[in-house]
Amino acid sequence: MGENLNERDEQVIQEEQVKEKVDSPESEKTEITEEVSTPEAATPEMSIDAENTPKKKISKKKLGIIGAIVAVIVIVAVIALMPSKFDKVKNECVHIAGSIASGKGYFKIETIPDSWDSMDPTVRAIMLPGHQQDALDAIKYANEELGFPGVYSQMLNTTALMGRQSDENSKYKVTWTYHPDDGLTVTYSKK
Repeated sequence: MGENLNERDEQVIQEEQVKEKVDSPESEKTEITEEVSTPEAATPEMSIDAENTPKKKISKKKLGIIGAIVAVIVIVAVIALMPSKFDKVKNECVHIAGSIASGKGYFKIETIPDSWDSMDPTVRAIMLPGHQQDALDAIKYANEELGFPGVYSQMLNTTALMGRQSDENSKYKVTWTYHPDDGLTVTYSKK
């Protein structure tokens, strides 16, 4: 029993010595090898080598490539999520006129919308002049933004006998008609 106690004491002392050497600042540069024995079974040598600890380094070239890839992804995402000029003009016309008809690649502004046909005549008579002015303001804005500055006066001078009129530039096309019962109807589309 006395021998077992001495063996355990020696083991505890050896473990403390190993721990002291590992915890000392000099242990980072030196290799510490100690045998630790247990009463149950012998264990292999324990080796600690701080210099040979694998460290992953990323080169400046790799960081540059990763940075460039991230920048390209961000730019593509911003461009994809940013509305086109046509969509910006369409959205602004909704704010100006209150309502427009739209679909993929076009939008339409009406001074007398078809949806107003079923409206109470008294309410319609009160609201129509304000809506017509707002619609004309939206048409004027869209003409200027989409590259049709001289067309607005032609639109205002269109008669029912003239039929459908149109103009276009390199990116967009505008068509318009006028009828006394339906007012001025202007359609903008992408080419």
